[in-house]
Amino acid sequence: MKKILIPTDFSACAKTAETYGMELAKQIKAELVFLHIIITPVNWSKLTKEQENLFPETKENISKAKKELNTLLEMAEKSGVKATKLLVFNSGNEKIQKFIESEKIDIVVMGSHGQYGFKEHMLGTNTYSVLRRAEIPVIVVKEDNVKTAVKNLIFATNFKEETGSSFSQIEKLAEELGAKLHILFVNTPTYFMETNDILSVGQSYLNEFGNYNYDITIIDAFKEERGILQFAEKLDADGIAVITFGKSDLMQYFSPSITENLIAMSELPVISIRKSKK
Repeated sequence: MKKILIPTDFSACAKTAETYGMELAKQIKAELVFLHIIITPVNWSKLTKEQENLFPETKENISKAKKELNTLLEMAEKSGVKATKLLVFNSGNEKIQKFIESEKIDIVVMGSHGQYGFKEHMLGTNTYSVLRRAEIPVIVVKEDNVKTAVKNLIFATNFKEETGSSFSQIEKLAEELGAKLHILFVNTPTYFMETNDILSVGQSYLNEFGNYNYDITIIDAFKEERGILQFAEKLDADGIAVITFGKSDLMQYFSPSITENLIAMSELPVISIRKSKK
């Protein structure tokens, strides 16, 4: 995992993601790519210098974005981190996913206010869109995050076989971070299982997909999110890792995923890995 993408709009929550991403890059000796997508009223790349003057507001926004990106590069350089910048002009249809693929990105770090509601889902946000589509780990950092290193990472799981290859990615990431991985099963009334059955299924899952020995923690709670947050508080965890199933935007609105609920409810960084299609 040697290349980290940080999409930024230079807002307060994006600044938190920038800081977190720089610390992460130092920790795993990775390269950073700062991406800013700026909406332009026309195809900016085809304009002459004279034509650009017809759009003074856009021209000023581009100038500000260039300065912000250069400042980020200087900060990265002072931190001893190699970094590059991408300033993209588009009419509103550019997708971050495109740059994840073209730049061969290994991890995405994004900021989020974590607000959850009708307007956000109908309009869509870059963060939630990336969560649903990216095939690589996505770390979502809240504006008030105070964690800069990952020592204790929770992996909340249902031990379903189809998530096994995704768990391997989480284990690899924890290994690179030097983090202790805590395996958590939240036992809810809806999908209640007896403790011995959970431990049996969990041990089989870990034997098949894991490379290390883990203890399994079981928490009883009415909702998965509630159990995860209770354990995170008790452990004083530095992050929560979950596997996202990548529902469509409309399905996510009517059936919010545990990942997105956790982002809304927790101040901790949430690491999402989309369920492998294999």
